[in-house]
Amino acid sequence: MQTLLYFIIALGILIFVHELGHFLAARFFGVRVETFSIGFGPKLFKFNCCGTEFAVSLIPLGGYVKMAGEDPDKPPKSPDEFYAKPPWQRILIALAGPVMNLLLAVVFFTLSFSIGRYIPAYQVEKPTVGAVASSRIPLKPGDTIISVNGEKVKNWKEFNQIVALNPEREIKLQVNRNGEVKEITIKTGIDRKNGIGTLEVVPAIKPKIGKVIKGSPAEKAGLKPGDVILKINGKEITSWRQVVETIGKSGGKEVELLILRGHQKLKIRVKPRFNKEVSRYTIGIVPKFDMVFVKYPFPEAFKKGIEEFKSQSALFFKFLYKLITGQASIKSLGGPILIAEVAGKAAQAGISNFIYFMGFISLQLGYFNLLPLPVLDGGLILMFLIEMIRRRPLSASFREKFQQVGLFLLALLMVIVFYNDIMRVLK
Repeated sequence: MQTLLYFIIALGILIFVHELGHFLAARFFGVRVETFSIGFGPKLFKFNCCGTEFAVSLIPLGGYVKMAGEDPDKPPKSPDEFYAKPPWQRILIALAGPVMNLLLAVVFFTLSFSIGRYIPAYQVEKPTVGAVASSRIPLKPGDTIISVNGEKVKNWKEFNQIVALNPEREIKLQVNRNGEVKEITIKTGIDRKNGIGTLEVVPAIKPKIGKVIKGSPAEKAGLKPGDVILKINGKEITSWRQVVETIGKSGGKEVELLILRGHQKLKIRVKPRFNKEVSRYTIGIVPKFDMVFVKYPFPEAFKKGIEEFKSQSALFFKFLYKLITGQASIKSLGGPILIAEVAGKAAQAGISNFIYFMGFISLQLGYFNLLPLPVLDGGLILMFLIEMIRRRPLSASFREKFQQVGLFLLALLMVIVFYNDIMRVLK
C-alpha cells in the first residue's frame, strides 16, 4: 500500500508540473484553458477558477490541459482559441510541458545533493577491480579502468552504466595495471530479466561480510553479516579481493578465518566447496559495501545537479539510439509497475533518495514527451514546424494517418512495458 502511495505522489507531482507548463504558456499567449486535469477518466473532484475547471481524475497515469479551439478542422471563432494562434506560439505551448519536467529534474537533483544521501563508496572512487568472477574475463584484481570504448570513466557508477547499455557486446577497455596502460577487449553478458548488460567484476572493497548465503559452508560454520575478516590461514587480509583469491585457491581444503565481530576476535574454520557457476571454490559470503554520506552546500549542489542532469540526459539518448538500432533490448524498458516498485524502494531509503528518483523520472518524462510521435508533445511540435515551413495547415487526411501511426506505436509501447513489468513480477 505504501508503494502505491509513493507512486501516486511521485507521478502526481510530475504530471502536475508538466501540465502546469502547458497551462502557463497557454495563458501567457492569451489562449483560454477550459480544463486542467491531473489524471484521466471520471473526475473525483473539481472546482472552477478564472474561467478554468481544475480537476483530479480517477486514473493517475497522466493528465491534460484542454484549451479552447483545439480542433484543427474547425475554424477558430475567437482570438483566444488555440488554433487562432500562429504556429510558433503553439510550438512554445506544446514545448512548455516537457521543458518544465526537465527543469524540475535539475531542481530535484540539486535538492537531493543539498539534503545529502548515502551512496556506495565505490561509486565516487576510481573504478578499481576488486575481484573477477569468471576466468573468461581478462581483467585482474587491482586494475583501474581508465576508459571504455574510448569514453573516459571517473567511477564505478559510470562504468556500470556503459556496461548496462552494451548487453552481449564486445567492449574495449583501457586499464592501468601496475602503472602500465593496457588495452583489453571483453564481451559482456546479459541480465535476461531486465535486458541490460552485465560483467562478472566487482569493485575493490573491504573484507567485511554483508550477507551469508543460506545453506552455505559459511552459514554452517557460524559466520554472520557484519563480520570483518582479518586473516585467512594466518595471512593478513586487507581487501575482499584477497578473500576471493585465498578461498578460490584453497583446493577445497579447510581454511581458518580470524574475524572481528563487534569488539571480539574469533577463529572460525570453514571448508570451501567448488562453485560451478564461477569455476572456483567459495564459502557463500557476499561483501558489505561501505556507504558514504554525500552532501553539498547549495551552490555546489546546484553544480552537481546540473552535472547529473547532463549525465542522465546523455544516458537517455545513448539508450534511445541503442534501442532504435537494436543494440539494446526492449526488455530493459519499464512501465508503471516498475516505477511504482522503485518509488517505494527509493522512499524507504530516505527522502533524499526519493527526491533523486523523482528527478530521474521527471527527466525521462520530459524527453519522452519530446519524441516526434503523434499524441505526444513532440508530435504536435513536428506538425506545427511542418506547417511553418509549408506556410499552410496540414491536410486532415495527413493528420489522421499521422495520429493513427502514433496511436499504434504508443499502444505497442504500452503492451511491451506492461509485459516487461508483469514478467519481472512473476520472476
